Amino acid sequence: MLREEQPFGTPVLRVIAIDLNPRQTIEYSLVTTPGEQARFRIDKSTGDITTAHIFDRDEPIREKEIYITVRATDNGRPRLDDVCTFKVTILDINDNPPVFDKVRYEESVTKDMKANLRVATISATDMDDGDNSIIKYEIVQQNPDSSYFKINENNGLLTLTKPVDRSPGQYYSIRVRAYNVDPQGEAVQDAEVDVKVRVVESNKLPPYFTRVQAAALVLNETFKNYTESLAEFEAESNIPEKPEVIFELIQGRAEQTNSKNTFLLEQINNTASIKLGKTLDYETVTEYTLTVSVKNSYNNVVETVLKIKVLDENDIIPVFTEVTSGTIPENEPPGTPVMQVRAYDLDGTPANNIVSYRIEDENQQLFHIDSRTGSITSRVEFDREATDSYHLKIIAEDNSPSALYSNGKPNSCSQLFTIKISDKNDHKPRFAKGLLATEDVSEDSDINMTLIEVKALDQDTASLITYSIIEGNVGDAFKIDEHTGRISINNWLDYETIRDYKLIVQADDGIFQDSTTVYIKIKNVNDNPPRFTGIRNVTIQEETIPSGCIMTVQAYDPDIENRTDPQLIRFFYVVEYDDVIEIDDGGCLRLKRVLDRDPPLGFNRWQFIITATDEDGAGKSTPSTVIIYLEDINDNAPRLSNAMPVVWGENRPPGLIVRLTAEDVDDAQNGPPFHFSIDSNAPDEIKERFQVQNDELYALVEFDREEQKEYRVPIRISDSGEEPMSDVSILQLVIGDDNDNEMRPGESRIFVYNYKGESPNTEVGRVYVDDPDDWDLPDKTFMWDDATRHQSVDFFDLNRDTGMITMLQGTRGGNYELNFHVIEQSSHFPRHNVTAKVTVTVKEIPEEAVDKSGSIRFHNVTAEEFVSRTPGQLTTPKDRLQASIANTLNVSRENVDVFTVLKRDNVNGTFLDVRFSAHGSPYYAPERLNGMMGYRLRQLEEDVGFSVLMVGIDECIEEGRNCELSCKNTLYKSNVPIAVYTNTSSFVGVNAFVQAECVCEAPSPSFTCLNRGFLVNDRCSCPEGFEGPHCEMLGIGFYGSGYALYPPISPCNMTRISVELSPQQEDGLVMYIGPLNYNPRLPVQDFLALELVKGLPVLLLDYGSGTIRIEHRHRFPQGKPFTVEIVLQPQTIEMIVDNCKLSTCMSLDAPKGPNRFLNVNAPLQLGGAAVNLDYLGSLFNWTYVPQNKGFSGCLRNLTINERTYDLRAPIC
Repeated sequence: MLREEQPFGTPVLRVIAIDLNPRQTIEYSLVTTPGEQARFRIDKSTGDITTAHIFDRDEPIREKEIYITVRATDNGRPRLDDVCTFKVTILDINDNPPVFDKVRYEESVTKDMKANLRVATISATDMDDGDNSIIKYEIVQQNPDSSYFKINENNGLLTLTKPVDRSPGQYYSIRVRAYNVDPQGEAVQDAEVDVKVRVVESNKLPPYFTRVQAAALVLNETFKNYTESLAEFEAESNIPEKPEVIFELIQGRAEQTNSKNTFLLEQINNTASIKLGKTLDYETVTEYTLTVSVKNSYNNVVETVLKIKVLDENDIIPVFTEVTSGTIPENEPPGTPVMQVRAYDLDGTPANNIVSYRIEDENQQLFHIDSRTGSITSRVEFDREATDSYHLKIIAEDNSPSALYSNGKPNSCSQLFTIKISDKNDHKPRFAKGLLATEDVSEDSDINMTLIEVKALDQDTASLITYSIIEGNVGDAFKIDEHTGRISINNWLDYETIRDYKLIVQADDGIFQDSTTVYIKIKNVNDNPPRFTGIRNVTIQEETIPSGCIMTVQAYDPDIENRTDPQLIRFFYVVEYDDVIEIDDGGCLRLKRVLDRDPPLGFNRWQFIITATDEDGAGKSTPSTVIIYLEDINDNAPRLSNAMPVVWGENRPPGLIVRLTAEDVDDAQNGPPFHFSIDSNAPDEIKERFQVQNDELYALVEFDREEQKEYRVPIRISDSGEEPMSDVSILQLVIGDDNDNEMRPGESRIFVYNYKGESPNTEVGRVYVDDPDDWDLPDKTFMWDDATRHQSVDFFDLNRDTGMITMLQGTRGGNYELNFHVIEQSSHFPRHNVTAKVTVTVKEIPEEAVDKSGSIRFHNVTAEEFVSRTPGQLTTPKDRLQASIANTLNVSRENVDVFTVLKRDNVNGTFLDVRFSAHGSPYYAPERLNGMMGYRLRQLEEDVGFSVLMVGIDECIEEGRNCELSCKNTLYKSNVPIAVYTNTSSFVGVNAFVQAECVCEAPSPSFTCLNRGFLVNDRCSCPEGFEGPHCEMLGIGFYGSGYALYPPISPCNMTRISVELSPQQEDGLVMYIGPLNYNPRLPVQDFLALELVKGLPVLLLDYGSGTIRIEHRHRFPQGKPFTVEIVLQPQTIEMIVDNCKLSTCMSLDAPKGPNRFLNVNAPLQLGGAAVNLDYLGSLFNWTYVPQNKGFSGCLRNLTINERTYDLRAPIC
């Protein structure tokens, strides 16, 4: 039994099967019909059955009893099984609340109705069974109207408790609760309903029934007369002048109260008849409670109840479970159990659902079946060799006359079952051969390698033979598959340890055994590497090559038994030592070049790995380490080891500056003590101002930092070796500042770019005063000028100790004049006060300007030099760059912003990255900025005064430096600015830089509509003429002399370019992706060109290591547009015309040289080129040079890696 509504995994029971053979393992499984929902699970090892379904005993599912069939199967050969079928009864729980027959009740009482009279009957039903369906009623005491009524807790009869005190038309409203209780009397499930009682005039009487069906009706479940009147009701209206009434069969909320219209009401005049509307089923509903109401013209209503009981009939045929076979061993005595068959009948009552069994064929003299349990037993002893199976026809029938057939017989079904006669183990297994042998098993054979298979035969088909090695398996060297008899290697074999094995193998069928002998002979192979003897370390003098052998290396082969035989060993060394050592087959090790003992490239001991390989260098190898120790010679001069720089204060009298120290990488005998002196070749000013005594450096004069800030003093140092070594080291001497100069008023300028107006509090520069001293900041105090302080403190803050000015967050664009007082006090002069003025220009830069910025990478220039005035000129390099950009783009200087000056370090050195933007309206695209500035590279360098490494900073341009495969440039930007400080000018710019990401650039996932298009249901609605998925213009025309620039492409593992051509002339350059100029500092010459030559497409491609030319030779109809698709991959280049995959119209080639990707940081050019390609090709030494003649015709549908290009707005 199982309670309903239990969760998955609820234990049901454990089944246990017994096998008389204790060696057998039993496995359990459930027998189900195909497609049947799994409602139970069984543990195949333990037989524990759990639920896989949540059962519901109540309407409408009505899972009251479930049959489970379990099969138990052993692991013998053949596998035998048995089945058992049992019934699981689903027990009811109180999980359903009562359901009222009506959603709400509307009743009536007359004005003069007396107390204790009936008002109405409140009725509810409960889908639970038994005690769980017992319902009690009560009035919820929630308002004063409740005191006028009482209700019978058992039958729901509502009566009046005191006289009616309200006028006709008014109401009493109460709430009735229906509930059921548990055995302890506690309420478990409940429901509530509103009852409205209307007061009517005393003379407005309700109708009354004159004829009702008092006794309960009884119907067989097979009753199907839909026209017969089952019960009739008559009523009077109580209104003489309006005798008509209206009957209604109340549709309840449960099936027992006619929720599915099982019964219907038909009215003729004042008579109502109840008729059957749907078929009955005792197994679904056993009793109906129908409520018939009648209403008169006053809308007064009375009700009566009709009970209809359904009688169970034998209308369901028994059904067998899915078990169709059984097994009995041969030679078993009569009465031996064979199997149990099981059928079930879903009728609701006995004897309709009691099933009995009988055999109906000629085999009934061989088998007997228990009519009650379905257990089949044998009547005779069977011989499998005579007959190995029988078929039984079993009849299952219930125990009462069928309601389906009018023949007086019970319902029945038949099923054919197969009974198999199984074999018994009564014969001994026999090996075909008593002796087996296998030779030449190599000692290096792989583990698990199969060597031989032994086979034993058994006349018993049921016998399961298992094999085992019972003797001779030394070290578990071998293993045997217990089922197949295959013998294989279990552990590594060693000829030198054991050369042959004698295995005793046994076959066992569970009762009887037999054995055989297997001989295995091991074959010797070269499985031992050579072994070195007498390896020793040697010592030689550094920087010398000894004559002859440094040492002789010796080794032997353990696989050769006689050590006096030739060992056939060759010696090798690691290829990295090829320029250092050599060794011959005799083991003579020689030096090929001198070895250095001293740092930074030398070592006091050198370690070499020598390999000995047997079989003349083709066999196994053993490495060994040879260490060569080097004796020191005096071959290095000492060097200064003082911490640099040494600081000597200005205005100090002559005296000791520092004690000199030195280090020598040679050994101690060739090192200290050291001798120090001023180098004889030193300038006279050094000799006049400095002197060395022993190991001490002295100042001979008093120094002035404002005259010279730093000196480089050449010190010659000699060691004490047998042949002394000497060299000159430079001592860096800085003259320390002394505040001995009075400051003077100063002016400075600070320019700040405020990114999106969101810069946080930012240090933008220091207050500048004219003062030759530069270490005197602690002597100064900085203060706001009181007269102008109020104009500035809301936007700027001042550090009184350092003079650092901080721009506060929220400062808007504009010019700010900041005035300060600086106070200075020193021992060299009296306290004094000067003024300082700082002009701060703040300019807000929008995000669009940064996103569309161009970029330039300069070489050999610092950020401070870039924003400072160049000596001998009136402008800074930054100013000159701004002017050069304005001239090139033909825009006003005010429309050009150079907003990023950023020092960048990488493996190739230190560079200065500069970003800029320019606009007419709107901001120019970066492809235009980089393209036009790159085209005028030489003029740009001349204007600014510094060398340019690249225009359009591209971290992917050098193949393999940042990414092995795909690479794209990503612009990172921050509202935290970067600052460059100098004395009279400072620059605070936007922190924006490009970084390489090792992915292929993909179309943006955001769905943006271009060219005034707008989004409608995740698609762009585009103006006329803009047909692309994002409202791109798909076509552009050329007339042979123009070109258009578009965004460049990034290196990808696969790049796919597609464009549609409608040419008007047979020759012309369709597309060019490549450099705009020759820059010797950036050795990148990659390019791609698509051109028409005599009407046929030609592709030129250079990955930087050689140009290839792919020509399409298949003619196509002239005057019609055609599509060219280019597929670039690391190993192949493909050009396809009009998607034709035939060999005649596909062109394929491989790139030249080692490079694998197209690396270009210039714009894509359509219709022609902005540069002279003949001149450029000669500088880059291209094998094939694209033509300079422009394309004439129309280009459409340019896509690169699924990105559709907007051809409406070329860059120029």
